[in-house]
Amino acid sequence: MRKNRFKWLSLSTAVLLCTSVLTIMGGGQSSVAANESQPHQKRVVVKLKDHLVPSYQDGVEKTIRAKDKTASLPNLKMERLFRSIEPNRLHNMIHAKQASPDLMQYYAVTVPKGMDAEQLAKQYERSSLVELAYVEGTPVQPPAVTPQDDPRSGNQGYLKPAPEGIDAHFAWTKAGGDGSGITFVDLEQGWELNHEDLAAKRIQLISGVNKAYHSHGTAVLGEVVAVDNTLGDIGITPNATAKVVSQWRTQSTYSTADAILSAVNTMKPGDVLLLEAQTTAPGYNTYLPVEVEPAVFDAIRTGTDRGITIVEAAGNGANDLDAYKDSQGKYVLNRNSPDFRDSGAIMVGAASSGTVHKRLSFSNYGSRIDCYGWGENIDTTYGNLGETNRYTTSFNGTSGASPIVAGAAVAVQGAAYAKYQSHYSPATLRSILSNPQFGTPSANPSTDKIGVMPDLKKILYSF
Repeated sequence: MRKNRFKWLSLSTAVLLCTSVLTIMGGGQSSVAANESQPHQKRVVVKLKDHLVPSYQDGVEKTIRAKDKTASLPNLKMERLFRSIEPNRLHNMIHAKQASPDLMQYYAVTVPKGMDAEQLAKQYERSSLVELAYVEGTPVQPPAVTPQDDPRSGNQGYLKPAPEGIDAHFAWTKAGGDGSGITFVDLEQGWELNHEDLAAKRIQLISGVNKAYHSHGTAVLGEVVAVDNTLGDIGITPNATAKVVSQWRTQSTYSTADAILSAVNTMKPGDVLLLEAQTTAPGYNTYLPVEVEPAVFDAIRTGTDRGITIVEAAGNGANDLDAYKDSQGKYVLNRNSPDFRDSGAIMVGAASSGTVHKRLSFSNYGSRIDCYGWGENIDTTYGNLGETNRYTTSFNGTSGASPIVAGAAVAVQGAAYAKYQSHYSPATLRSILSNPQFGTPSANPSTDKIGVMPDLKKILYSF
């Protein structure tokens, strides 16, 4: 519980990250129930070169085909990829920041039945008018283990002082450290928003369809914003405003990039967006962070350019992200490579819950990872649709780790606003949260490669 609020000292550097874990069960079966499998329209994302069409609209394929002297483009309808914002508003959003990616060059092509999506993407890439083309990420389970139906233990160790946790208890003694004045948005596929420990938040669905993996979303929300009442758990920042946005844009269309942009359009500088998602890529049989998809990367950059702090799960693929190569053979996730591209997001890995925190085997790792959180034994809310009073003691994965870092980010932004009537930029907050002086290192930093777990007491003492 929060009691007294005191004045502060001063502060300087940045924060945020994490997401969940996929466990393969006996017989090679995923831990996800079969009814979580969702039909969707497979699409190819096409990014045109600049200034080929006069406006961002559906049905530009005739104009493009007429300009393609090689006649390599198929006769398929090209629709705007970003549909959650009207083109004129999107134009204003992009041009408000000179360095922002031009999202109005992205189109989506629905893959006809019987056609190979990878081959279709390659056909578009052969055109001199196309900058890039790739198969859009398909719905996969969020990066977390499905929690077992264990009775709630009440042991939220991740809230405790370092080195065990992030010391949310200390943050609650500081004005704004409970998340007051900050909006937290969770991006994923589904939630039970009427859970007894969440209902009082009156959590708004920004856009999309509340469709799948409801227990996963319920667990994530509980870590960050469970209500401070006499029931169940308490969130890291229980007084933050909470909203959600779904990757399911319609019952059959799934787009992480458009969901991000839709959320960003409703948020203000200082707010925190959590990406509870992972994806796949050609040549990789395991999960990767969603920013490996170019449109998703550009949507994230648009958000961070606008002052939105974005926390991104590293994913549960056990990959060394420094060795990841994109379709052009570039090491875009390796901070030590000239190929590195920085979306501005805080990327989060997963570690054990024990006091000596070790990287868990499923967690992706590398120089791109900024922070880590608990990736196991997390006590939080739980429940599919209609299950409003369930809890678990075993939420796991980078999906469990990311909300811990996201909650720390919300706490710091809330405290900063209470103290200075201003917020930290995404870059500064990331610097604070990933600074070893302000966090708990993992057991073997040089080999774990998952950054540090933020220590809110150290951070807020520096104010």
